[in-house]
Amino acid sequence: MIQDRTDPAVTAKLTGEAEANPIAGVVAAALEACAEPFEIETTGAGLEIVARTPLPNGLTNRARMKVFSPKPGHTLVFFFKKSLVPYSRDRYSYGGLDLRTPSVETQEIAAWLGFLTSGFHPDKRPENLRRAFPYEIPE
Repeated sequence: MIQDRTDPAVTAKLTGEAEANPIAGVVAAALEACAEPFEIETTGAGLEIVARTPLPNGLTNRARMKVFSPKPGHTLVFFFKKSLVPYSRDRYSYGGLDLRTPSVETQEIAAWLGFLTSGFHPDKRPENLRRAFPYEIPE
C-alpha cells in the first residue's frame, strides 16, 4: 500500500511516471496491491519508493528503490539507502537492474519489493541484481 497516496503531489508523480515509463506504472500498481507500507518521494527524477516496514531488529527501514528511464525502452532500477549524516547527499548502492524490455513479470517486481521491505537482506536479493552497476543514481 502507498501510505501517502492521497497527497496530490504523490498522485501527480505516479501519473506522470506511469505515462512516461510503462514499467514504473506496473511497479506503482504492484505497490498499491502490496500489504506492506511504502511512500513515494515526489522530488527528483524517476519513481522513488521508500519502504516503511520496520525491520525485525526494530530499526527504521531506510531502503529505497528508484525506477528511472534515461531513454525510451531502457529502464534502470536502483536499490539504495540515503546517508544518515545531516545535509549529506550520499547514497549507498545495493545494486541495480538494467532492463531493455518494455515489460517485466509480476514475480520479478514482487522480488524487488521483498528485497526492499527486508531492508536489503542478502537472502532476499533479486535473481538478476547486479551489484557492480555502472550508473549513477539520478537525483
